[in-house]
Amino acid sequence: MWTEALSSGPSTAQPKQSEPHPLSPLSGAEITAAASLIKTAWPADTDIHFKIVTLEEPPKAQLLPLLEAEHGGKPVQTSLDRKATVCYYIRNTVSSSRHLKSRVDLADAEHVEQVS
Repeated sequence: MWTEALSSGPSTAQPKQSEPHPLSPLSGAEITAAASLIKTAWPADTDIHFKIVTLEEPPKAQLLPLLEAEHGGKPVQTSLDRKATVCYYIRNTVSSSRHLKSRVDLADAEHVEQVS
């Protein structure tokens, strides 16, 4: 049977990496961690609505050596810290600063800075 021939071939699956590639999308766990860090920066009764939680790409100067090694077939060090940009707003407020943007360092599990 045709499907048996496909399943009996050698495995082409790659081993799971311990750290994600610096440019891979955030995992569900990373998104949850970023949202939790934002929540802890506000009083417990603050009603936060998250709009976007996305990867903040590393600076080109840090990323370039990694990509050159990767494309050159050399061992790749993926120890670049992963950061997230989080866009959210505080519900039930009339302030003009109700839409906020923060940067979160996922490696150190800390709220880095309020961007806007």
